[in-house]
Amino acid sequence: MLISKYCASGNDFLIFHSFLPANRNDMAVKLCNRFNGIGADGLVVLLPLSIEEKDIDASYKWEFYNADGSVSDMCGNASRAVSLYANHNNLAPNKHNFLSKAGIISTEIKEIISDKEAYIQSKIGKYTIKGNFVEYRKNNIYEFELIDITIPHLVCLVSSMKEYYSLVADTQFLSKLRHKYNANVSIAFKDSKMTYYATYERGVEGVTQACGTGASAVYICIGDFSKEGILVPPSKEALKVNHINNEIYCSGIARKICHCVI
Repeated sequence: MLISKYCASGNDFLIFHSFLPANRNDMAVKLCNRFNGIGADGLVVLLPLSIEEKDIDASYKWEFYNADGSVSDMCGNASRAVSLYANHNNLAPNKHNFLSKAGIISTEIKEIISDKEAYIQSKIGKYTIKGNFVEYRKNNIYEFELIDITIPHLVCLVSSMKEYYSLVADTQFLSKLRHKYNANVSIAFKDSKMTYYATYERGVEGVTQACGTGASAVYICIGDFSKEGILVPPSKEALKVNHINNEIYCSGIARKICHCVI
């Protein structure tokens, strides 16, 4: 069996295509394990549309599994990784749609950089602001905004890099919030040029190197849609986020890492 590993702005995924849907929860857990498996943030399987789905404008559909085997409706960076995988395997043109549990996702390869790397844009879609919440940590008060952008994100904007690093390092606090709100938790600090952010993700149960929907949620929380947002995750591979016709678009580099035979 051949599985490909792709990375999008620091998020890494194991990808293959099949004709048969299946329960691959256990496979995801085994293969995504970074010590006893290949290692990745998630497993993605591309499938043909069923007869009932034949009228949907999509080149394929996906099964998406987090590293813990749970199923997720959507993943922004994975959408760019599978877009490049589909191009490399002649499954779809440079600009195409695919079907996720969150609905139709549109992606476009904007620039082919090399035979392994491309600059890709995904339409993350519409969002809803669910509310504002206050949380306490070490006698400090933090304000969070809950934003649903295909998946829920709890976002906190802090006032200094020192505070940013302190919160991101406190995984016990982030885990508590993740379970309390059943949401990814994103911490961000904005300076005059760019925004630094990190996301504690459900399914990985830790802070990942990047998160596309996390970057999008932070951009929404900042609220300045007059200009493009430049968001820098722990991987240091910047993501660009735009607000176009009331929808969010996220762009960045995706690359093929390797093929694995198992």
